[in-house]
Amino acid sequence: MVLPFIVLSLWGATLASLTCLQQTDLKSLIAYSSISHIGLVIAAISIQTQWGLAGAIAIIVAHGFTSSALFCLANTTYERTQTRILILTRGFHNILPMTTT
Repeated sequence: MVLPFIVLSLWGATLASLTCLQQTDLKSLIAYSSISHIGLVIAAISIQTQWGLAGAIAIIVAHGFTSSALFCLANTTYERTQTRILILTRGFHNILPMTTT
């Protein structure tokens, strides 16, 4: 009964991850990675074990910290370069090395 939810959530996480590989816009990349994380959380909760719930909580907490930090860095990058397209920010690590670390 729970197996279709697990399969669909993992399929959605996989498709969102594959969509991330095609993104050139920085905010779209972060948004699709968030969708992938939510798919993993749904799969972990659907397992209905203590380890699954603990893993889902760990993913949610880590996602909250990392996604907010990534959106903050994306905004900083946009303010410096006036673009969110990743191809146009090539060589950015030479200009602002502290931002890229």
